[in-house]
Amino acid sequence: MSLHIGSFVRHHAISTPDAPALRVGEEAMNYRTLDRRAAGCAARLRDLGVAAGDRVMIILPNCVEWVVLYQGALQAGAIPVPINPLLAAAELAAIVADCQPRVVFARAAIAAQLRQSLGDGSAVIDIDAQPFTANEADPRPLPSAGSDDVALILYSSGSTGLPKGVELSHANIFWNAQAFAFDLLRLTPQDRGLTGLPLSHVFGHTCLYSAFLFAGASITLVERFDATAVLGMIHSQKITVFMGVPTMYWTLLREPIPESYDLSSWRACVAGGQALPEDVHRKFEAKFGVQISEGYGMSEASPSVTGCRLWGAPRKYGSAGQPYLGVQLRIVDDEGRDMPRGERGEILVAGPGIARGYFRQPELTAQTFRNGWLYSGDIGYLDEDGYLYVVDRKKEMIISGGYNIYPREIEEVAHAVEGIYEVAAIGVPDDRLGERIVAYVVLEAGASVPEETLLQRCGDQLARYKVPREVRFLDALPRNATGKIDRRRLRDLGRESQ
Repeated sequence: MSLHIGSFVRHHAISTPDAPALRVGEEAMNYRTLDRRAAGCAARLRDLGVAAGDRVMIILPNCVEWVVLYQGALQAGAIPVPINPLLAAAELAAIVADCQPRVVFARAAIAAQLRQSLGDGSAVIDIDAQPFTANEADPRPLPSAGSDDVALILYSSGSTGLPKGVELSHANIFWNAQAFAFDLLRLTPQDRGLTGLPLSHVFGHTCLYSAFLFAGASITLVERFDATAVLGMIHSQKITVFMGVPTMYWTLLREPIPESYDLSSWRACVAGGQALPEDVHRKFEAKFGVQISEGYGMSEASPSVTGCRLWGAPRKYGSAGQPYLGVQLRIVDDEGRDMPRGERGEILVAGPGIARGYFRQPELTAQTFRNGWLYSGDIGYLDEDGYLYVVDRKKEMIISGGYNIYPREIEEVAHAVEGIYEVAAIGVPDDRLGERIVAYVVLEAGASVPEETLLQRCGDQLARYKVPREVRFLDALPRNATGKIDRRRLRDLGRESQ
């Protein structure tokens, strides 16, 4: 059976061609125009030699060009690979080298950086210098695609600091889009969605972008989150659904509401990326009169696993909700034995959203996807009603401002600074970011390394959100009985010094 996520736009281009699909500022693009612009883009991609199964990398912020390139790649039978443009040049180069895309689209500065680092820039297109998305064409039939065929690849850094591409199938995205559109949000074509999340992030890509196109609703595109602008758009564009990470809700909570604003269209919010503090959750709902659904997911689940239903189910603050239709959960100990309700263990997930695996990483795929179950590496428990609570992370990942950050990425950069003997990066609780990064540093005997030197090196080689917010110097890092760095003790030190 052919199942293709390009049919989201194609279906509505035929059934409701004049309905708005995208909004940028006060301008709107309907489904017919989006489909025709994507068809024009697909034709140009074919002229470049892009064939079925080739990878098309899109390193752009949220914009019309992103959407047209993404849909154009799908119509050409290619595999879109959206990448966050906030990544540092070295990180982007590593991902490009791993993915080996047929063509890369970026704006001028990033395109120039990639050409320099790659040596051969023939496949890197500066979207500012070569407009690629303005021409329309008569749409061709969508390529045939099996439900398990790769639809797209989403990249995130692995725990080793190496690039990790998650292969998501057409069936994965179909299932996730309908779960959010109907089970959670009950979307109609009259809904208008807004997010400050990058569409290259699985939350922004699937939960908002794919779900709203699936439902024939419209999406307002913004390049970055700004609380004042978000409230202005909810008022002026009659936004119905907002999605964001906890940092955004923390910021909106502190934003004054102009007396002239009418926010009555706003009916639902979704929070993800990391746990939403209960205090922020309650105060936000009280201030705006809009309920927030908090959920649990990950790229490997495309991403939705559980969600707190907005209607017809009990509200449990602090919970990530109940599984979506078709999702199964297990909580297991280190030996793989199932834990009773209320007992903590690793969260295992099975269901129609589980990814095919990691791109060209069979060993990591076999380690993470076992016997039909996704081993999440997260620690949680189920209560008596089947609500999931995520309480800790088995892995050492830091989640700051909704971004996943692995300590080794920071530590590798810091270790290269002359005079630094040891370093360990951890996350400590932060009201706004969820966690902020603190680097604990041990210097070589007699060395002197100013904090500014380390932060400058990190800023040069890492995305801004990965740069530590604070550096603390110690005589030695705490270690456990086996000689490993005791990160739990470091986190305790971080809390004690707040």
